[in-house]
Amino acid sequence: MDNLLTVAFEAHNAEKNHHRRYQITVGRDLLDDWTVSIRYGRIGQDGQQKRFASPKAEEMRQVISERLRRRLSATTRIGCAYRMTRLDMAPGFDSGAWLPGEVMAKFFGQGDQ
Repeated sequence: MDNLLTVAFEAHNAEKNHHRRYQITVGRDLLDDWTVSIRYGRIGQDGQQKRFASPKAEEMRQVISERLRRRLSATTRIGCAYRMTRLDMAPGFDSGAWLPGEVMAKFFGQGDQ
């Protein structure tokens, strides 16, 4: 799988001993389908991985959007917010088409929570 975009988040709440990571990777497979790989779990552990694939980019964008919106509710669910820790992309890849601006702004405290 060609990795075109990787974005990673971490959430830490020392009082509750919550230390979580969440990583989304977008790529293309050998059949030129779009792929989304999501890795998540406790920091320092293997965690879990889910993979999605479709020839339609819009379907994969919807998967990403839904997952990112869920991360925004972490403060209520686990007592701490996710913070972006990594953003890597292939040269010329348009991350704006894959990471909804209104959602990403909330990770930086620029939008309503």
